[in-house]
Order: sequence, then C-alpha cells, then structure tokens
Amino acid sequence: MNIHYDFSERVAFIIGGTSGIGLATASAFARAGARIAIAARQEARGREACELLERAGAEVLFVRADVSDEESVAQAVRDTVARFGRLDFAVNSAGHGGDMAPLEQCDQAVWDHAMAVNARGVWLAMRHEIPAMLATGGGAVVNISAIYGLAGKAAHHAYVASKHAVVGMTRSVALELATRGVRVNAVCAGFTRTPSMAAAESAFPRLVEQLVAQTPMGRMATEQEIASAVLFLCSDGAGYITGSPVAVDGGFLAA
Repeated sequence: MNIHYDFSERVAFIIGGTSGIGLATASAFARAGARIAIAARQEARGREACELLERAGAEVLFVRADVSDEESVAQAVRDTVARFGRLDFAVNSAGHGGDMAPLEQCDQAVWDHAMAVNARGVWLAMRHEIPAMLATGGGAVVNISAIYGLAGKAAHHAYVASKHAVVGMTRSVALELATRGVRVNAVCAGFTRTPSMAAAESAFPRLVEQLVAQTPMGRMATEQEIASAVLFLCSDGAGYITGSPVAVDGGFLAA
C-alpha cells in the first residue's frame, strides 16, 4: 500500500543517496514533492542519481561529501541551505559493512574505517544538520542503523559496534532536542535487497539464503519498504516519536 505524504516546499538532505536505501528514500521524498539534496563521495554516481530524480520531476542538488571529514559535511549542509533556503529533513544513510573475522584476527584499519563512516559520520552529520533545522523552526532526522544495531553478530565486530553507536547517538541527541522542535529516530533495517546485498548473494549464495531463512517473513525487505519507514518518521504522523530505533526487519528481532 502506498501512503501519500505532502512534503511540498520542504527540503530533504540525504547522505548516501546515490544507491540502495538512500536512493530509494530520495525517490520517495521526490514523489512527496520535497526538494532534495543528495550528498555522497562519488560525483559521477551523484549526477546519475540527480538525473534519475529530475526525470521524475524533482528539484535536486548534488553535493559532494565525505562523511568521515567534518568540513566536507559542513560544506554540504551549507550548500544545501544556500540553494534551498532551509533544511527540514536529514537522512544519514552512508554506511560501510566492514569485514567478518574472529576478534583476534580483526584488522584495526577495518575497524577504524567502519567506525569513521558508520559512527563518526552520523555524529558529524547531525552536528551540522541540526543547527540548520533549528534555524528555520525544526525538523526530523532519521539515521539508518541496522538490526545489528540492536543485536549482536559473531565475528562482525566493527559493523555491530558502529551500528549500536548510531542507536545510542540517536537516543541521546533526541533527548537533547526533545523540546526544541527536532525529532531524531533511527531505522534499524533488516536484510534488504540492495545492490550490495545482490553482490553478496552472488558471491555467497548459501550464506544469504541462511540469513533470509532466519527472517520470520521469509524474504528480504525492498528498498522501498525501508524508505517508507523513513518518510513516516519524518511526517507529522510520527510527531510524538523521537529517540526510537524502529526495527523494519520482517520479524527478525522478535524471533
């Protein structure tokens, strides 16, 4: 079922909006009439995403940003506000999976990179997104975490730690802003049929099959299903929801 939201004259800033859940979310905001800024490292992919959304009638801006670099993120937010005059919604969707390895075999560089993108990247993003929202009366932030932000997984330490950090930051920042007009929530996505998951399915078909088998609904989420949860959390219908990690996981965490 499609739910229609009217975000006309609103501005959505989406980090990691060039593919997967981020692009699906940008497309959903576009259908709802929002003006959109897509922030990502790779300019070519950013231009492709913008062209796709523009063909659908959206007003879109691409801003280059490396979420592990504060000035890069700050400039992306400044460019967005300069173009559109405001910031209403921010979706922090950039992420890095890290490698799976037993604790004693973990590579510190892998750990550092996962934490830089998944944890510090969300922290830096909120540091600059939220003042821009407060300047025009408030808004909503949705951080993309994962089921492993609420559960553990053996030998996947950097990813699990970084996604737990996203949930923790979501809660603490939401409390800080609870009376100031900015709501902050997280979507803890289950196994989702994204391009990266398709690549994993091709490389490790039995492993992915096992993961899907652990999901009570017996299938992966679509990117659009995760995007729908994001838009709901940004909507007035979620006006009393803040500080919540919302599991969109086909029942995985309930099992």
